[in-house]
Amino acid sequence: MPGFDGTGPNGRGSMTGGCRGYCVVPLNTPEQELGSLKSQAQALREQMEQIEASISRIENAKAAK
Repeated sequence: MPGFDGTGPNGRGSMTGGCRGYCVVPLNTPEQELGSLKSQAQALREQMEQIEASISRIENAKAAK
C-alpha cells in the first residue's frame, strides 16, 4: 500500500489492489477514517459504473440479434 496510510492504490481504499501488500492499517484519526471511507465509496461508484456499462452492452447485443 503506497504510503502505508490506508488509502490503497490511487487512493481508492484498502482491498482495491492486486493483493501485493497489507490491507489492514489502523486509522488513527476520524479524518483519516473519513478520507478512507470516501475513497472506498468512490471506488465502489466506479465499479458500479463499469458493471452497469457491461450490463447495457450485453443487453444491447442481445437485442440486436
